Formats: sequence, C-alpha cells, structure tokens
Amino acid sequence: MDRDALLGREDEAWSAFVDAFAGLPDDRREVEGVVPGWSVKDLVWHCGYWADYVGDVLERISAGQPEPPDQDWEALNTMVAEDGKRLPWDEVIVAAERGRDRARAALIAMSDVTDAAASEFTDETFDHYEEHTAEIAAFAAAGKG
Repeated sequence: MDRDALLGREDEAWSAFVDAFAGLPDDRREVEGVVPGWSVKDLVWHCGYWADYVGDVLERISAGQPEPPDQDWEALNTMVAEDGKRLPWDEVIVAAERGRDRARAALIAMSDVTDAAASEFTDETFDHYEEHTAEIAAFAAAGKG
C-alpha cells in the first residue's frame, strides 16, 4: 500500500473511531467494560498513545536509527492506561489527536515508505482504531437498550 492509500485508510478509520464515541453521553465515557477493565476514555487514550509511538518509530526509521527495543507490551499497556485514567476527557482527546497527527506527519515525511514502515503504521493506526471502534460501538449500543 502506498503512502496516499495508507493515509486515506487512516483517515477513514479515525473518522469512524471518533464517530463511535462522539455520541456517547458524558457519564458513560469513563465506565469500564468496553473491554475488561477499560473505558471509552481509556481506549481513546490508548489509541492516541500508540499512534504517537508509531510516529516515533517512523521518525527513527527515517533517521536510520534502530526501533525502540522490545519490551513487556502488556505492562506498558497497563502503565499507559493508568496514565490516561488521571486525565480529564478533553486532555485525552487533545493528546489522541496529537498522537494521530504525529503518526501521519512522520509517514508523510518519509522519503521512502518501506514495507516495514507501512506495516508499523497500519498496525498502530487504522487496524488499531478499527479494532477499538467495533468495541466502542458495541458498548454504546448496549447502553441504549
């Protein structure tokens, strides 16, 4: 997939992600149970964090630097979720958009979008958004009944 196709898919998936939580009442944003132990706010923070992370990875690839070392991803996800729980909704939204913008800017700035870069971008942006969009939509629908 070329750069324009990647950016298009990311934009479509981000829009669907935002649409999934946009109509959710304020009092349901922090209710856990979208996935076990996580709220909509947690998932928005989580997606923004990982989009920002892939921005860093793409910037490193562009600069000829190694990717960050492998780590305990489960522990990192737990730490990220805890960080987000302390923030108000508005700050979570701003941070998620900033993470998204960084990922897109890093992809746009690449002189050559390698298969590895495209895969990283795909995994941490639109594939990730789509996964959590479905979960948020199901959570929202369950609250209407």
